[in-house]
Amino acid sequence: MMGSGDKVLLNLGNAFFEIEEEEATELCEEEVSALQEKMDKLNEEQEDILEQQKELKAILYARFGKSINLEEK
Repeated sequence: MMGSGDKVLLNLGNAFFEIEEEEATELCEEEVSALQEKMDKLNEEQEDILEQQKELKAILYARFGKSINLEEK
């Protein structure tokens, strides 16, 4: 978003559109909100995957003992 006053230029992709500042601010806030929701969902998914990984490591260590190393180097 560039400019000030009643009209501002909003960059969408490779184009600029002249719209009201209030509308541009609203669009930016909606985009931020949508991206935050997506990040929250991905963080939850990451936590689930890490928990599954921890459970699988416990099973493998119980079966193979110290003969395997599943830790990152």
